[in-house]
Amino acid sequence: MKTKLLLAALLCLASLLGAQLNITAPAQALISVNVTGFVANPGSYQVTPINRVMDAVNLARALPREAVAAELLTPQKALEAAQDSLYANFQGLRSVKLVRGGKTVNCDLLKFTRSGDLQENPLLKDGDVIIVPALHTSVSILGEVYLPGEYEFLEGDNLATVLALAQGFTLGADMKSVHIYRYRENLADFDILSYDLRSQDPQTIELKPYDRVIVAKDSEYRRAWKIKVEGSVKAPGEYLLTEGTTLYDVLLLCGGPTERGNLNSAIFANQLGTREPDPEFERLKTLAMADMTVFEYHYMRTRMRQFPGKYSVDVARTWASQGTEDNPVLRDGDYLYVPEMLDMVEVSGQVIKPGLIPWSEGKTWEYYIQSAGGLTNNSRWKGIRLISASSGNWVKPSKKVPINPGDTVFVAQKTDRDLWTDLKDVLSITSQVVTIFLGVRAISAK
Repeated sequence: MKTKLLLAALLCLASLLGAQLNITAPAQALISVNVTGFVANPGSYQVTPINRVMDAVNLARALPREAVAAELLTPQKALEAAQDSLYANFQGLRSVKLVRGGKTVNCDLLKFTRSGDLQENPLLKDGDVIIVPALHTSVSILGEVYLPGEYEFLEGDNLATVLALAQGFTLGADMKSVHIYRYRENLADFDILSYDLRSQDPQTIELKPYDRVIVAKDSEYRRAWKIKVEGSVKAPGEYLLTEGTTLYDVLLLCGGPTERGNLNSAIFANQLGTREPDPEFERLKTLAMADMTVFEYHYMRTRMRQFPGKYSVDVARTWASQGTEDNPVLRDGDYLYVPEMLDMVEVSGQVIKPGLIPWSEGKTWEYYIQSAGGLTNNSRWKGIRLISASSGNWVKPSKKVPINPGDTVFVAQKTDRDLWTDLKDVLSITSQVVTIFLGVRAISAK
């Protein structure tokens, strides 16, 4: 019992003494290194023994604190900022030299940055001298690599070296299509060397200064051909396509039309085709109507009415025949829109009560005009046109032309003309004709 009490007392005494003691670790000793060469701020720097070559280079390549102050936009500070960009982009970080005790060691700091190889970034010692050169020769790698760009070239570099610096191929790289553009001695002409890296080791492919490596993209990698389906279908959305996917296949995938879906007025088009400009249409848009020929005017008017990229396919027939008729193979970028059934026919223009009239199967255009209250006094004689909801075409009315839900019956307005102006035009033309006739007769008499 006495022993336990004695131990407890000793522990309490030790804790009290420890609380009063101010124990501090000795300050870590600093060492001095020199950084020179192609850096923004060459000089001597104080670092710790646990710092490495890259730490000292970063200290020497940074701008002074006052360069990033509020007066950065002054001419002197702008020059310093430009110099900093020059150093950051054209330093030879793959050939940094560490001089220690009369011996020189080459350090590839870029390799350390990209791969973490500590042998390329040794610990510093007091009195070390670090020399950073400028970039002299380079190679570039572009295309399907993660870090494309221009890299410093070292003697003995091969394709595997540069690929490692660029962090390797992307997932979509075409391994069988790697090209090296190698300049000839005149640095103007070049040869193209092609390699299939599926069967050849990139370490066996040596590089030369100024080589340009191009890694192509595999267009078939995870190919995502798709069609967008919108409107009154049971499952609208985007669907991926295979080589032989047909329109009926996609109609089945989306569940077909809803009870209110109108396949007769469906729009089936290719959206990729709509992005390609129509040079003729763009040209006609800059012309006045008076400068167009009759065919040019009709072409422009038709292009404005119709949906661009639309296929000539009857979607209703595709569905009704279960894919045995009008069932094309789909392409990437196809688009299908199924509108909701509108059991109405629009009557617009010069009628007494323009608006929507309930559609009735078998009824002619005359029925819908009468249902809209008949023609106004300002309606144009023979100025009635039927506008198809599915094609956008304007056609003359006829009992043989069926009217479908969503179609439009349009009645044009009578053209206003002034009787006196028409009379003057007729008299002017008549006088010109008479003058020409008399002149020809006078010449013939001679």
